[in-house]
Amino acid sequence: MDQHTVLIISDNKTDHLILSSCLERAIPRRFHLATPDSIDRPLEALMKPEIDAVILSYGPETEYMLRLAQRHNPAIPMIVLLDEPDDRVVSQLRDYGAQDYLIRGQLQDALAHRILDYSIQLKSARQTIQQLSNQDTLTGALNRVGFRAHLDRAIDRSERYGFKTALLCINIDQFAHINDHYGEAGGDQVIKTVAQRLLNKMRSTDSIARLGGDEFAIVLEDVSSAADVESIAETMLFSMSGPLSLSEQQLSIHTSIGSAIYPDGTLEPSEMVNRARSAMQQAKAVQGNKYIRYSEQLVFDESGSSSLAGELRTAIRKNQFELHYQPRIDLANEQLVGLEALLRWNHPERGLLAPGQFLSECEDMGLMKTIGYQVIQHAASALVWLEEQGMDTVDVAVNISFSQLQDERFIEIVRDIVQRSGANAANLEFELTETTILKNPAAIKAQMDELRQLGISFSLDDFGTGFSQLTHLTELPISALKIDTNFVRNVPGNKQQAAVCTMIIEMAHRLGMLVIAEGAERHEQIEFLRSQNCHQVQGFYYSAAIPLQQLPQFIEEQRFKQHRHMIS
Repeated sequence: MDQHTVLIISDNKTDHLILSSCLERAIPRRFHLATPDSIDRPLEALMKPEIDAVILSYGPETEYMLRLAQRHNPAIPMIVLLDEPDDRVVSQLRDYGAQDYLIRGQLQDALAHRILDYSIQLKSARQTIQQLSNQDTLTGALNRVGFRAHLDRAIDRSERYGFKTALLCINIDQFAHINDHYGEAGGDQVIKTVAQRLLNKMRSTDSIARLGGDEFAIVLEDVSSAADVESIAETMLFSMSGPLSLSEQQLSIHTSIGSAIYPDGTLEPSEMVNRARSAMQQAKAVQGNKYIRYSEQLVFDESGSSSLAGELRTAIRKNQFELHYQPRIDLANEQLVGLEALLRWNHPERGLLAPGQFLSECEDMGLMKTIGYQVIQHAASALVWLEEQGMDTVDVAVNISFSQLQDERFIEIVRDIVQRSGANAANLEFELTETTILKNPAAIKAQMDELRQLGISFSLDDFGTGFSQLTHLTELPISALKIDTNFVRNVPGNKQQAAVCTMIIEMAHRLGMLVIAEGAERHEQIEFLRSQNCHQVQGFYYSAAIPLQQLPQFIEEQRFKQHRHMIS
């Protein structure tokens, strides 16, 4: 016969002795006594999964304990131990959630055993009913009813303990086609596979629900930041993208995930669901596995669309993004030695747009990885073109974001781009910021080490504006430092800026690194940087960012300026 654990909460040692003897006399023996050492933390005692029933001594804390149990573990049977029967007290106790009661001095074995047996059986029956009413029969996940109840409790805990709760809405792309081609049985198999893959990537504190059809929801409790949510969502997307066998065929599925975070502007659970679903619909509008976080910066309508979001999707589909290249000049001979690839959006109505006008929206929509790969592809093609023009010593630098480095396929895709394009990876440079590195130094170092094996080099952008941890310079494979525009703008007149520039240049020399100054616009800046032995500069003094096709003209103009300078 099953053994049942009974918890006794009483300050009276006699209660424990009498009840212990009573439970031991049960035939067959089926009760095990559990007595907490202390009830200073009653919630922990009540929430223990091995507890099947609680006998609680009546006293000043009884109402509090009953309400606590009702709120956090309503299925657990609470039996109150009274000194004498009192109809008014018994009625109140039942209102507070008590299952039954026992009377001291009238503790007959048969009665106590019967009350415990009944209470435990009732608990089991209620749990079964609740499980059936709250559970999706196909996947075993929560259904809509169970999901809403769980989300309400999660938000309540979020308010009480001050942590963030995130909601992920997940949908399988073009699921109707799967049903049409493989039938309902095949569709059900896909649903079960997706559910299992999601379960495998969930934390112990997360919960999953099937809201109907091919739509799932996952509640993530105690998340630290939006970046944490994105990392979890990206892991799930990668897990679900693996092929599955269906009717002896390999099928790859794409999924879309939208998220909303409580309490970031969200007041009600229903609003949180609407926001996560809107973001998910937005993700579905972009081909492939996509994650998008709801943001107030994007104005969603009920279908999850926005004018800017729609334009950005069109821009990706029609390849409206392009690169302009800002020359990097060697100060020793004023020769072109490098180009920084800078993203532009060639908007059909508003003309050429700089990144500041659209980049944050791309981040919110989860488009940066897609755009980032397009940028690397364009840069690789530019390297091939430069080699064809006889400029095979010119490097091309590309800015790399943290979201790109987080992608588990990043190295594989970069390797494929380099191989397919035929570009010389030794001329490809990735620019990282200190902010990016600080997010996960160990993981980023591992990525950098693998990319170095392909021949790719690294520069540290905006040096001096972040935390400037010198360990990055000694532990990471960085070959160049870029002095931020803020430290170049007013040199040589500003002594503080001049001192910072001089210090960074000297440090780069001692570390055997290249040093590149950004934002050089005036002759006196160039002369100061040259006097301090800065290796390279970029800025409007030489050229703004230009299309690649204008580069030969720039080189000719640069040669003409040099020739005129020599004559004068």
